[in-house]
Amino acid sequence: MLVITGIGREPYRMHVSGWLIHLLVRALAESMDVRSMIHMSRRLIRNYDLYEQTGFSRNMSIPNKDAAARIVRDMKDRELIIPFVTLLIDIHQKGLGGRKYRIPYLKEAVREMEKTGVIYDRNSRMFCENPLVRRTNNWGVLREHEEYIFTFLHTDLVGNTELVRRNPEDIVHAAYSDLRKIVQSAVEKRNGRIWNWEGDGGLAAFYFSNKSTCAVLSAIEIIHELYIYNRISCRLNKPLRVRIAVHSGPCRFRRDFEQLESDTVNKTIEIQSRHTRPDTATISDGVYHMLDGTLAGRMENLNVQTSAPFYSYKLKWEK
Repeated sequence: MLVITGIGREPYRMHVSGWLIHLLVRALAESMDVRSMIHMSRRLIRNYDLYEQTGFSRNMSIPNKDAAARIVRDMKDRELIIPFVTLLIDIHQKGLGGRKYRIPYLKEAVREMEKTGVIYDRNSRMFCENPLVRRTNNWGVLREHEEYIFTFLHTDLVGNTELVRRNPEDIVHAAYSDLRKIVQSAVEKRNGRIWNWEGDGGLAAFYFSNKSTCAVLSAIEIIHELYIYNRISCRLNKPLRVRIAVHSGPCRFRRDFEQLESDTVNKTIEIQSRHTRPDTATISDGVYHMLDGTLAGRMENLNVQTSAPFYSYKLKWEK
């Protein structure tokens, strides 16, 4: 049976203060004309019709402040303030339609948003929730049914049936809890999220910058930590052994994992079940080529008859 982790299941909805609305209206009204505002808005709301939204006659000019106020209000009503501010920052840095814009009050707006528990990641040029404040499975920014590129890490316990049969129930449950803590620590310290946990394994997702590297480093840490755990803390009659797979690709976000349909997730699970040996992590070709040379050099090329190669990591001792 699927068990959702303790990470907040409900997507984070940012509180939009009146002061933030005021800052964004001024930022928009003082930086561009109405035509540019409409062009920008249609990047987030398809076929956005400002005249219809404001009630102005189409043969009239809409004042900048009225246009900006209506656009910001519509972004708030559609829960698009985070992508809206992200777009404003992007336009401030890169321009829009070949034209440069200086958009004021952005620093003040970002500071106001940070009060609600979101932070701006300059590397990925995206907002995400501050993990010191909260952790939800959409990082506070992913929208239901929208498609994103993730790197997934799937962990599965080897010989689960035998462990249950040969060990007292309380010891098995304690070992499962310890495994989850090891996986959760490795994943969350790298801004990943565990999307589901089934007692003996589960699926973690990584979304932001360097997501492939973060997922692979998490897999390596899990293998290392389990090695130490088995020699110091494990009370089972045999050591805990896992198989881990790391794979990247598109997936539509769903807050309810039971409703998630994803070829990328299915492929990750297939890699783990068909191409992964116990106590190792298997890395797909796409993930492997996103790693730097040092990390990639620690992987072993698996000789499997597939359309794309797989790579494996296992704990080794230097001679």
